Amino acid sequence: MTIIESVKNSKRILIVCHIRPDGDCLGAGFALKRIAEKEGKSVDFVTDSPLPGQYAFIDDFLSLNDIKYGDYDLGIAVDCADDLRLGKYLQKFKKCKVTINVDHHRTNNRFADFNIVDPDKSSTCELLFNLIENDGVIDSSVATLLYLGISTDTGNFMHNNTTSSTLSAAAKLLSLGADLEKIINGFYKNNTKNKLMLIAKAIESIRFFHDDKIAVMTVTAEMLEKCGCVMADTEGLIDYAMSIGSVHAAVCMSEQNVRSYKVSFRAKDVDVAAAAATFGGGGHKLAAGCVVNGHYEDVVRKVVKAVSDGMTE
Repeated sequence: MTIIESVKNSKRILIVCHIRPDGDCLGAGFALKRIAEKEGKSVDFVTDSPLPGQYAFIDDFLSLNDIKYGDYDLGIAVDCADDLRLGKYLQKFKKCKVTINVDHHRTNNRFADFNIVDPDKSSTCELLFNLIENDGVIDSSVATLLYLGISTDTGNFMHNNTTSSTLSAAAKLLSLGADLEKIINGFYKNNTKNKLMLIAKAIESIRFFHDDKIAVMTVTAEMLEKCGCVMADTEGLIDYAMSIGSVHAAVCMSEQNVRSYKVSFRAKDVDVAAAAATFGGGGHKLAAGCVVNGHYEDVVRKVVKAVSDGMTE
């Protein structure tokens, strides 16, 4: 049974994306929500996080986390590498009569009844497009959402997870009516003054290690407060460190609680998934994440060591 057949055979559907949602899980989740609602289904789309304001340009964005239904026939998790990424909605997901897990992370722990996982895809949106391409359900709205997820997860086609299949999917979505201008103006050219202030402070925080091959950027809770920003505004900051020619791997440490840091890794030629795994995290070879607890300098030392160990192997 295909994912669209599963949607058509259900009445009430729960779609869950991961905590601290990004463009890929939101694009995939809203795309499925639109498709299901067009089929006359009752759909709730949720994430265990505050609404990430940079995606407010998405139509129906405010419906995220608006719980209306229960006793779901079908639960679909999008872009969740493991069940813990569902946060407080894990138990609701498990109670669905049938569950489907659609994801592209190599470390996915196959937590649903049906697991559609392809780590060779750039994004969950690329995978979802391949799954539904021939089902006649992709209108311009769905095409825009899927294009958004592919674009954001590939760094607007700059990351090495961009393949010929990725570009082919993007081209087909444009031909199906994806609104590129809406994505560019709504996401890529829509920073607030507050976000620019945070970018400046984050760049000033960069420290270099291992002969300038490792860059560590820090965003403290105080910085977020002073700039009037939230954790979701840290998305994309690490790209500024990665743009430095000498840097092989970049780290962004965002203080989420006292002595607790959300750590994002990006790399050009270093297996940072291995570094993240050291702390119980995971992801892709060149893009991964984890949470590390401890005093700031201790966390920096441990993180730098984990990355540099991967360079010397």
